[in-house]
Amino acid sequence: MKIIDGLRAYLTDWKNLLTHAIVGVILLYCLLFAPIEWYWRVTLLIFVIVFNLVRMKYFKK
Repeated sequence: MKIIDGLRAYLTDWKNLLTHAIVGVILLYCLLFAPIEWYWRVTLLIFVIVFNLVRMKYFKK
């Protein structure tokens, strides 16, 4: 159940949602106007997820 609680916290964190919304808009812009290779998109997505996990683990109040 610890994994489910962590996943729930990850998906309901407003900073996480804001970060994903911003990245989503940037990726949508790149998809429509400045196409980039698929592996850069995947790399960016992985970076955002890892950044959020590190932020949530080490920067809790």
